[in-house]
Amino acid sequence: MDLEYISQNVVKPEWIDHNNHLHDATYYAIFSDSVVELFENMGFTIEYRQNNECTVFSLESHLSFLQELQVNERFYIDPYIYDYDHKRIHLFLTMYNEKDERAATYEVMMMAVSNYERKSMNFPQEVIEKFESYYQAQEERDMPPQFGHVIGIPRK
Repeated sequence: MDLEYISQNVVKPEWIDHNNHLHDATYYAIFSDSVVELFENMGFTIEYRQNNECTVFSLESHLSFLQELQVNERFYIDPYIYDYDHKRIHLFLTMYNEKDERAATYEVMMMAVSNYERKSMNFPQEVIEKFESYYQAQEERDMPPQFGHVIGIPRK
């Protein structure tokens, strides 16, 4: 398992919206794909999930847009396991532009779900062990203001 996992990419022309920057829906797709890559890196692969009882569903997510990304601009995603238990995993992913500035953040709570019953279940022990290994190996960090953010209009 690569404990320094970082997903890298470049903004493709077909990802650009009418404002001439990365389309908001594409951010979600990029982050979602990065979670899949993270799980693949930990051995909790799509093939594993298709051939075993346990898969994973997103329960809630929050996306914050911080900087524009434009066509051909390089970016990378840095994932962080904030917390987990026997049924859930709480992830916080940060997208950085080529200047190492935060471009967006994505916070997501995911739950283990039975492929057969379509109800929550415990993660298999080998998956929990992979989460634990990754969690213990990652460096502790100060969470940015977007972590746990609640949407609202600030009032004076």
